[in-house]
Amino acid sequence: MLQSLKSAIAWVADAPWLNRQRLRVYPKLFLLTYALTFTLWVMTLHGMVSSTGKPLGVDFEVNWTASEMALRGQASAVYDYNRFHALEEEAVGRGTFMGPWIYPPTFLVVVLPQALLPYLWSLGIWMMLTLAAYLLVLRKIIPRAETFWPALAFPGMFANLMNGQNGLLAFSLLGSALLSLETRPLLAGILFGLLSYKPPMGVLVPLVLAGSGRWRAFFAATVTAIAFAGISFVMFGAETWRAFFNSLAFTRHLVIENGGVQFYTMQTVFAAARLLGGGIAVGYVAQIVAAAIAAAIVLWIWRQSLQFELKASAFAAGMVLVSPYILYYDLVVLALPIAWLAVEGRRTGFFPFEKSLLVIAWLLPLMCEPVAHYAFVPLTPLVCFGLLALIIRRAKIAMSDSGRMVTSAASV
Repeated sequence: MLQSLKSAIAWVADAPWLNRQRLRVYPKLFLLTYALTFTLWVMTLHGMVSSTGKPLGVDFEVNWTASEMALRGQASAVYDYNRFHALEEEAVGRGTFMGPWIYPPTFLVVVLPQALLPYLWSLGIWMMLTLAAYLLVLRKIIPRAETFWPALAFPGMFANLMNGQNGLLAFSLLGSALLSLETRPLLAGILFGLLSYKPPMGVLVPLVLAGSGRWRAFFAATVTAIAFAGISFVMFGAETWRAFFNSLAFTRHLVIENGGVQFYTMQTVFAAARLLGGGIAVGYVAQIVAAAIAAAIVLWIWRQSLQFELKASAFAAGMVLVSPYILYYDLVVLALPIAWLAVEGRRTGFFPFEKSLLVIAWLLPLMCEPVAHYAFVPLTPLVCFGLLALIIRRAKIAMSDSGRMVTSAASV
């Protein structure tokens, strides 16, 4: 019995089952499963709404509706839930999963052209463009042909495509900003500033840029975010911004605090505390403590003389822990630490349990929601802290220039 347990632990620690051949085959099986899932789901559609009441491209439908209202000169009305919901039903039919518009007016600038095209055409173009940007970023990190299939089959990518989400856009801005930061800090700052359309994903940006002394990128990000807001102010008026700020209480109370978005769907520490029975106050305390710890870890790593891959990986993993509002499809951002840590593993070798943790992180967007729903285990905070622990271990070895990896880098 004890010997079997040791063998099982060694199997997980060394991950001999993860090799190049399986990295070529398994992602294709996932892609085949995605294709079958999507085909079966489309077969349940009544018009553009499924039998479960979920419209095709459910989150893109929110963008398209906001674009339609803004083009009609009703930009401030996107924050009026009843008017917005009525137009959603007009656009795609009656459903039960119609979402509110909770983005700042800056995102209206981005989505404004979408309603110039019919809904399905606009959805298709949006997803193809953001998917291409996502793949280009990962190609830049790992310029190897065999990485195309794991990148394309990443469950976080599929979750965004199925929901018509903008997570691939946020991923591309963040990944491009991090890739540019060392050599083109002004460009990186501009890209960070554009990410302000999705404030929960930008919480760490000013802290890390200022704390690591990257002032050119910091000021470029600040100016870009202000200019972005100014453009939206000129285009849509002060009333739209006023309506946005008035809507924040609705978003906080209904969507975040009281389960308007199910706690097993949200992937924050706050949602984990609420899922496990904690009250709102307990949730906020847990979120603040976890965010402070994650931010401190990330800032410490960024202030060290380390290879940039470790710093960028810590930023992406820490961002999930710091953010007050992250859903399962936003975990597409974990493709960044997975890719960078895989590069480091191939270069220097893998630690025990490292490859297994990367596989779990790769599967996380697929597993986190059902595991939280049925087993009441909030996986996302555990995995992200696990990634930070892995990065700390690598950072300490890099700084001490001692210790040895035990798994051959050539095995994957």
